[in-house]
Amino acid sequence: MPESRAPRPGSRKRGLVAGLLVALSLVGLLVVGTLRAENGGERVPGSVVIGDVDVSGLTADEAERAVRFRARELRRRKLVVTSPDAPDLRLEATGASLGARVQARAAVDDALAPRSFGGRVLAGVGLVSTRRVELRFMLDENRVDRLVRAAVRGVNTPAADASLAFVDGTLRVKPDRAGHGLDPRVVDERLATLPPSASIPLGPIRPSVTTEEAQRAKRQAEAVLSGPTRVELDGRGVSVDVATKRAAMRFVPTRRRLLVRLNPQRIERALAPAFALRIRESRNAELRPAGDSVKLIPSRRGRSLNGEQIALSMVRRPNAAAVPARFTVTVPDFTTQDARRLRITRRVSTFSTPYACCPPRVSNIQRAAELLDGMIIPAGATFSLNQALGQRTVDRGFVAAPQIAGGRLEDAVGGGVSQLATTFYNAAFFAGLEIVAHTPHSFYISRYPAGREATVSWGGPELVVRNDWPAAVLIAAGAGSGQVTISMYSAPLGRRVETSTGERRDFTEPKERVTINPDLEPGAREVLQGAGGGGFTVGYTRRVYRGDEVKRDETYTWRYVAQDAYIEEGPPLPDDEEDEPAEGEGPGSTAPEDDPETPTDGATSPDTDPLD
Repeated sequence: MPESRAPRPGSRKRGLVAGLLVALSLVGLLVVGTLRAENGGERVPGSVVIGDVDVSGLTADEAERAVRFRARELRRRKLVVTSPDAPDLRLEATGASLGARVQARAAVDDALAPRSFGGRVLAGVGLVSTRRVELRFMLDENRVDRLVRAAVRGVNTPAADASLAFVDGTLRVKPDRAGHGLDPRVVDERLATLPPSASIPLGPIRPSVTTEEAQRAKRQAEAVLSGPTRVELDGRGVSVDVATKRAAMRFVPTRRRLLVRLNPQRIERALAPAFALRIRESRNAELRPAGDSVKLIPSRRGRSLNGEQIALSMVRRPNAAAVPARFTVTVPDFTTQDARRLRITRRVSTFSTPYACCPPRVSNIQRAAELLDGMIIPAGATFSLNQALGQRTVDRGFVAAPQIAGGRLEDAVGGGVSQLATTFYNAAFFAGLEIVAHTPHSFYISRYPAGREATVSWGGPELVVRNDWPAAVLIAAGAGSGQVTISMYSAPLGRRVETSTGERRDFTEPKERVTINPDLEPGAREVLQGAGGGGFTVGYTRRVYRGDEVKRDETYTWRYVAQDAYIEEGPPLPDDEEDEPAEGEGPGSTAPEDDPETPTDGATSPDTDPLD
């Protein structure tokens, strides 16, 4: 058996030292790794939570995405505010309703901040507690104010802000006064992390504008009014005197400040004469019809005094020898490039219809033409004449004139506009536009092409076309003393229209429609509308070409009704009393009894045909 040996003195100590050295080496390696990772700023240190989101080891972008995802959830959570001093006081909202904006980047920056050296060493070996970073939101101050004001009626004694005003030409400060109750600014601070509930004691309510702030604003205002201010451009300019500045001065309270401001419009008016040569209105491009072609009037940028910037400079630099004149460049709404993109170059159709001068209906036609003139139908767009003209009312320049309704002529505001509709229909017809919806008149009017015409009324019938060509259409409308003309301008694009009208057929004669009017004398007869032309059916065609290609081939048919006469009659005469017996007749004989007249019933046409 081998002989057992006792450990040599000191060997156990050397073992313990060696083990400790190995452990320290491992710890050192871990610490070095941790320091390098933190010093590199690439990832959030371990054991870090933003709000309730663990972001340990995430990159900055990953941490921010995680925080923003959680913030969206928190913004939907209900928030409840109560007060131990007012049991009935209760405010309810959500972060979204208060306009909460998460401060995610600031929270991530805090999370990325390195620990102290000792803290990093302990974190490296897992001997440090979790580090918590608050996730804060910025609330909309105005929304918080409204929420509090709606709930504190009868609870709050409001604070009074300090103010500043001219009294007999001298600036005077009215001191502030503190209030008591639930302070909106305290609510704002307590809800900054969107907690589900908060209990806030009532207390002093600080005024938004303090006396000290009003005194500061007073000193600023007095500096602005200490003398005239010269406004210059390229060494030339004009001085704005103290009286003008005093008349323009305003004091604008905010939640913490009393801002000194000068009314920009007053400053502009004072400066405009001196800079008149540098001021000009912007001008839209214009497509102006000129015979068969279109003239393009180029757009022009405008330039105006920037009163707001000049006024701010005068307030912020009250002691400056001069402040610069500033201008704003205004871009037209419709530029030369916009006009060129429409591709409107030539007249592609024109049509006229005549009228006799100058009944009220002509005034309506002229007003409608004025509204329609210059309108543009973009390529691919649908155009409603009713919508373009708007409702025909007296306030919009229309008058009462005859229209067709139920086969009869009646006065209505806007009567006559259907002549413009017929003219527009034919202009669109010969421009090759798609006819989406149209309705001819119920009976024939000789000044229009048979069948190829249209009527409109607010609420229907409608006249709708679509520009299915790859260029816009400009409408030129004019109504003189004897006719209305509508022309359409666009890119020709090889468009060509052929049409033919068939023979009239299936003729009908007008009838006499009689109704009984009990307000007339018995046997009286009054003609409300004389008989007009007869009815008939007619058809017409349209073939639209683009170059040699047939774009559409259409056939239309319309049935006109006869223009009946409308007559009112009084009640029938009563039957004659029984005649006295004539001489030589026996007492049993009587004269023959006439049959009473049977009136004709007054039926009305089912067609409703508004504005002629």
